Amino acid sequence: MSIFAGIYCRQENKIIPKQVCEELNKLVSRKADTDRIVFKNDRNYLVKVDLGIFDEIGHFTDLNGEFSVLAGEPLLSDSNYPNRKDDLIKIHQGLESSNYEPLETAQGVFCLVNIENNQLTLLTDKLGIRPIYYWFNDDFVIFATALRILENLSFIPKKMSVRAVTEVATLGYPLGNRTPYEDIFVLKSAEIVKFKNKEIKGCKYWNWDKIKISEESEEVLLKQLQQHFTQAVNRRLKRDKTTIAYLSGGLDSRCIVGALVGLNARVHTFNFARPNTQDQILGREFAKIAGVIHTEIPKEPGDIVPDYSAKMAEAWKKSENKKDFPAEHPNLIWSGEGGSVALGHVHLSPVMIDLMRLGKLDETIDEYTQREHIYLSPKLLQKKVFTEVSAILRESVSAELAELDHQDAARNFYIFLLQNDQRRKLYGHFENIDLHGLEFQLPFFDSQVLGTIISIPIKMCLRHKIYVKWLYHLPEIVTSVSWQVYPGHEPCPLPIPDGLSYQWDDKYQNNEQKSKNGYLIRQGKEMLNSNDFPSDILSRKNIRLAVLIHQTGWRDYSYIIENAITFYRYWKICKGNYCL
Repeated sequence: MSIFAGIYCRQENKIIPKQVCEELNKLVSRKADTDRIVFKNDRNYLVKVDLGIFDEIGHFTDLNGEFSVLAGEPLLSDSNYPNRKDDLIKIHQGLESSNYEPLETAQGVFCLVNIENNQLTLLTDKLGIRPIYYWFNDDFVIFATALRILENLSFIPKKMSVRAVTEVATLGYPLGNRTPYEDIFVLKSAEIVKFKNKEIKGCKYWNWDKIKISEESEEVLLKQLQQHFTQAVNRRLKRDKTTIAYLSGGLDSRCIVGALVGLNARVHTFNFARPNTQDQILGREFAKIAGVIHTEIPKEPGDIVPDYSAKMAEAWKKSENKKDFPAEHPNLIWSGEGGSVALGHVHLSPVMIDLMRLGKLDETIDEYTQREHIYLSPKLLQKKVFTEVSAILRESVSAELAELDHQDAARNFYIFLLQNDQRRKLYGHFENIDLHGLEFQLPFFDSQVLGTIISIPIKMCLRHKIYVKWLYHLPEIVTSVSWQVYPGHEPCPLPIPDGLSYQWDDKYQNNEQKSKNGYLIRQGKEMLNSNDFPSDILSRKNIRLAVLIHQTGWRDYSYIIENAITFYRYWKICKGNYCL
């Protein structure tokens, strides 16, 4: 099961609009020839598309006609080879009696809708990696696993949330349960939301901040991490003999491929790095040592953040090796997403740790935004709007941190990043799953793995320190070839070959930005010349000046242009309706 959408009627005397059902049926997939499966009764209409990626179906109807529909894979931990249908039935039966114990054992990435006794229940995995979006009024609840479905549904009025879009423009994502739209929400980590008639209830079935700091030695913790990571890979591999994975020149994908090879799996690996970079060459050298079937498809100049899911789908489709060495599940792809944040602790610093422990939240947030170059320019917005939103970022982050209460206050910022930054990074992948048709295997998001990391004292983890020590508990091939490292993080003990471009080098970044400038300037000019420019919010005069100066190369104003384009996108969708 990959995609679903539906509508629930909150009143017995209301009739679900036929047009909404027809639109949901059309919007659930942009491929007209994709089979739809419909569940309906007097108060519910739900349509799902199952791409057949997993062996077992993702829906269940009991003897009473109550049903649950699943996207993703829960991976309940009471079996080495979890069965998706069995897991779904256990969760469904637990929800009947408000028993969340099956959910507490889940290790995977998934979301689920349950209909029983005229009640709608929506829930997601422990990090909220697999999204469910929802909108409601007095009469109906409408939900979907892709925001584009609700964006394009004519029944839902769209109003841009300036607060949320400001967060998108600065952080890259909205915080908490917000979306760019004022009345469309997304489930938070481990969240359950229930609608029964006019009543709305919410709860969490899991809390990351309740995991205690371990008193075990570093060596014991490293062995536990290795054991749980290997179990996470094995749990997802099941009985497959051949599989497919990304492989860069860094550590995250390498660790996964190394674990797969250690489990005697044949692995097709794909690298999409720029030519003659550490990312490409170190990935190639590791592939030789690991004995995997390796393919390189170099990234085009200016394509700084391509759609890697679409690229992988196309690469596997054209692969010359897939006939000779077919994969049992060719649409299940191993991704290292999550490794750098979860295990590498890339967005944290010793200064932030100390400030959090002193209770200095504002200073911590300032340190974080400076380190990550997060900035909202007053030149971008109209003065009255900037006055309203200038403090939003600090207020929003503070509100998220206030919900956390770990025994080590420093861990609260780490969990904040997991539950906001990290969980949103794959939303684009799931948004377009109807087009590329891929599901990801994500062992760094395995709940046992994350729980082990959180139990390790945080200062042992900063700057990839625990990560690099952990490498030597994995198969020997993992440390046999040098790897690319983050600036200021634990260095690679092996020499890096000379003459390779380094993606965080200033010269490399400048070249990347130059190759992107033409596209950015064209987009900026189209926006400025449009009849629907958001003059209520953005300063046309300042943005026009920024585009002209950026075009000459005198100063880099790409951040102003990009932020303006972000606001403009949602302004257009909402036809100028907005809320401060």
